[in-house]
Amino acid sequence: MNYVLEQASERLYLKIILVTVLCALFVSGCSGNEEANKSTEIRTITDMTGRTVFLPVAVTRVASNGGAIDEWFLLLGAQEKMVSTSTRTKMNPWYEKIYPGIKNIAPTFHNSGVNLEKLLKARPDVVLVLSGIEAQEKLAEVGIPLVVLERRNPRELKAGITLTGKVLGSAEARAAAEFCAYYDENIHRITERTASLSREERKKVYLGGGPDALRTEGKNSLVTSWIEIAGGINAAAQAGISGIGRQVSAEAVIKWNPDVIILTERAAKAEVLQSGRWRDINAVKNGRVYVNPRGIYLWSVRSAEEALQILWAAKVIHPELFADLDMVAEVRKFHKKFYKYDLTADEAGRMLLALPPDSKG
Repeated sequence: MNYVLEQASERLYLKIILVTVLCALFVSGCSGNEEANKSTEIRTITDMTGRTVFLPVAVTRVASNGGAIDEWFLLLGAQEKMVSTSTRTKMNPWYEKIYPGIKNIAPTFHNSGVNLEKLLKARPDVVLVLSGIEAQEKLAEVGIPLVVLERRNPRELKAGITLTGKVLGSAEARAAAEFCAYYDENIHRITERTASLSREERKKVYLGGGPDALRTEGKNSLVTSWIEIAGGINAAAQAGISGIGRQVSAEAVIKWNPDVIILTERAAKAEVLQSGRWRDINAVKNGRVYVNPRGIYLWSVRSAEEALQILWAAKVIHPELFADLDMVAEVRKFHKKFYKYDLTADEAGRMLLALPPDSKG
């Protein structure tokens, strides 16, 4: 821990010097912040919580708290800049399949915690984190430039990916813009058909997380956004649940009586179908219980696969409106375009079933 404290003090000291130099250059009459940044090879950005962050002009070493942001690195073609990752990313067989180099990157984040000593040894130029993680305060204290990102709705997801591209470099910024255009195009494709649905025509949808299917997301979440885009109503949000990762009771879900149930884990489907307490829910009676696709990350929350999620959800919620939508083709197109990886039709099908690659499932 002495090593960590020494490194932290050193970084804080350098940051103080940096701020002092920038202020001195400004006062001495240099021609604006842009010229000051160029002369000192430092730039400033504002993160999604309004914090001003000092960064090198060229960012070559990046850490994140894992999860969706690790997926954004692949999306933007910046995987070679990763110097740390999370234990969860390391355990994802699809990530390793598409980017084998992940095997050589040390995990420094676990759940919402961080191993500061390992992180400092990785010498990142910047750490990218999603807001609300436990480790955020610790990271701010050690003086490593920290960029906090949000992701509660499509607008914030696009803004977060755009800001990540800006942090990483010009090529990544272009890739971010390309993704945002693709995402917007898919939203338009779906809402062209779902926007005119009456409230009575919209299906009530419940998203269940965890092996017991009783963790969900309500208002102010991406889940509510994609359900509504796809022509549904989020049953949890309608009942007043707000935020992400909310625990609910089976009794509450039974009362909501969703028409469609989407689950984030395969084991949860067996629980729902085999448990007698769920049997009278419309979704169970009518055979409308599904497992959400997953690949590089779970599609339904915070990932760039949100652009695919809205297509898949629309086809699941309103199959009569989207009979012409070929999800295998869409998944293959997305991975070729953004991850530069040629998925086979079988691999795309496995992702759609939330199965790992090359496995008997």
